[in-house]
Amino acid sequence: MPSDSGIVDQMRSAIGSRFLPHRHTALLVALVALLGVRPMISDTGAGNATYSVVVMLVLMVAVYTIQVDELVGGRELLLKQRKKRGLVGWALALVTILLRLSAIASSSHQLATASSISLLLFFGFVAITELRAVLRQRTVTRETISMSISVYLLLGLTWGFFFIVLFDFQPHAFNFGSAVPSDQQVTPVLIYFSLTTLATVGYGDITPVTLQARYAAVSEGIAGQFYLAILVARLVGMQMSQSTIEAVEEKVEDSDSK
Repeated sequence: MPSDSGIVDQMRSAIGSRFLPHRHTALLVALVALLGVRPMISDTGAGNATYSVVVMLVLMVAVYTIQVDELVGGRELLLKQRKKRGLVGWALALVTILLRLSAIASSSHQLATASSISLLLFFGFVAITELRAVLRQRTVTRETISMSISVYLLLGLTWGFFFIVLFDFQPHAFNFGSAVPSDQQVTPVLIYFSLTTLATVGYGDITPVTLQARYAAVSEGIAGQFYLAILVARLVGMQMSQSTIEAVEEKVEDSDSK
């Protein structure tokens, strides 16, 4: 009979073989779930716990995704980079989970602020890692598209948690008009503000007041526009290069057959 360790290794291999080719799509689904679940749950009790569980799932999927990136280039150097990336990702994820659980258990404002800072660092790290992975791609696939959209959402989340941290230190950094959010609503409201700023929609219902908030909002809008412009150019370039290579290969095959 196979040992317990053998069964665990087989299960891990089976899960990895199924999840690995679609890990960027899984990350995209997790991010969409994170953004979609929050508006549909309450701000207290089970709602807050549910949101925390979704956050932890996103952390796990994100860490796995950045840890098993393709090895393109010098293998030894990239293996070291992968190991370092995995260690940093897991460390940030574990710290974030511990702070999140502690903040729920104690309802401490200081712990909530620390949790927001850790989420800012984590999503920023994942966004940079995924952005580098996008720029290393050579062909356009569904995973490439999923990765590109994930980076866009990660940028919005990163700036969103920056706004949350800024609001903790500067309570008058934003003008919410007549709809002033409660303490539990600050996180989803500022992430909403971040996403609308990234997309340059600018509804005007929330406005930055302090100089730091204004410049952060402007930098996010500029980054969002540059990212979309560079991404489209990159994807079009890869598609044209891929089509050219396929056309050349077809000509070579036709000439060989003749």
